[in-house]
Amino acid sequence: MNYFGEEYRLDQSRINFLYDLTYVNNHGEIVYEQQIFDALFHYIDQAEKYILIDMFLFNSYRAKNDSIHRDLSRELADKIIEKKKHIPGINIDFITDRINTVYDGSASKEIERLKGAGIKVITCDLRKLRDSNIIYSPIWRTFIQWFGNSNDAGTVRHPFSTTDGKVTLRSYLSLMNFKANHRKVFVADDHGEMISMITSANPHGGSSTHSNVALLVKGDVWQSIHVAEQAVAHMSGASLSNYNETFKENLDDADATIRILSEYQIKKALIEEINNTNSASIIRIAQFYLADRDIITSLLSASTRGVDIKIILDPNKDAFGYEKNGIPNRQAAHELVSKTKERVKIRWYDTHGEQFHSKLFLSEKESRCTVIVGSANLTRRNLDNYNLELDIKVIVQTKSQLAQEIMRYFDRLWNNENGLFTVDFEHYKDDSFLKTLVYRIQEGFGLSTF
Repeated sequence: MNYFGEEYRLDQSRINFLYDLTYVNNHGEIVYEQQIFDALFHYIDQAEKYILIDMFLFNSYRAKNDSIHRDLSRELADKIIEKKKHIPGINIDFITDRINTVYDGSASKEIERLKGAGIKVITCDLRKLRDSNIIYSPIWRTFIQWFGNSNDAGTVRHPFSTTDGKVTLRSYLSLMNFKANHRKVFVADDHGEMISMITSANPHGGSSTHSNVALLVKGDVWQSIHVAEQAVAHMSGASLSNYNETFKENLDDADATIRILSEYQIKKALIEEINNTNSASIIRIAQFYLADRDIITSLLSASTRGVDIKIILDPNKDAFGYEKNGIPNRQAAHELVSKTKERVKIRWYDTHGEQFHSKLFLSEKESRCTVIVGSANLTRRNLDNYNLELDIKVIVQTKSQLAQEIMRYFDRLWNNENGLFTVDFEHYKDDSFLKTLVYRIQEGFGLSTF
């Protein structure tokens, strides 16, 4: 855990930026632009020797008012099983979180299908992770964990589905630890070299309309991902398949550096980038959750130096068919805007039941552009070695095609180019002292899912 990967140099043309967007066009119609899983499924089709997947949400659970655009869990399971049937000798490692079995309180038909097809499935042992819920988790560890769990003795309503059977009370008691393997990565061989995807997107029907981002990278960075994922496998009493493939990069054309980061190393990289900015720098953030106190402090400090900061946030009003109260984003946003006298500019993504689930950071200083993309929200749970997270840090020239493509993506959302993507800060402004107090308590003591 807390992995600081090797630095790799490569041609920036071997890095592709992908995104999913849900928005209303100029005719008032909902539009779904989706690239991430179409690319992932393409590279599953291309693979011949090895596939590694670590995905947080992988289930078909559906709440009453949940909107399903694509059944991504079924699509992914179908693709993997088809590949294993077509090439029986291919090595496939599939890592996922225990939320998909409701912490062993419900049988997952997707996971059972994979196991039945001879695919190695590793369900992360969350007990090995540090406890973010510092009030409840010591009680659970002392008195409750020893009772285990069962998927055939349910007595209470399923927490994520209105159609699946009941689960045990022990499932709820496990859920309240609020910990997860939250990573979202994909690796596969591709005609003699390796392809890696680091993303914010889940293969999950209830998440299929969410807006997300990803970086697709060719080359040896997959080896760092494999090291980081092997640690998760070992923590869970398993091991990844033995596989080795190297690709000789043409370093004469190398104009990008990349590095895999996990957990607290993500936070260190973010704060370092923010703190190194000056009055000629810019910072662009697109995020599902922003709550971490150290990140907020660094952003406030950067604003006093005259850094141009623009942030797009999810309004935190929807979650899988349920209405939310805006915590923590509206409270964190109000602090940033008010304390900087509106020097920090914030807009809200205009969601329609789905979520703006992206996790994107970009900073430009002089001719250098740094991009950080992956699974990590900007919260204590995601950045302080509690959840398992994995991001990629990319450094390119500000005039590079990759940097300009990502800036065009951000500007498109910010300026509502050819669609309605974002709304003004005032639209979801919330200066409630009580909600701010709740946010600070939840963030500080780990009493929340963010």
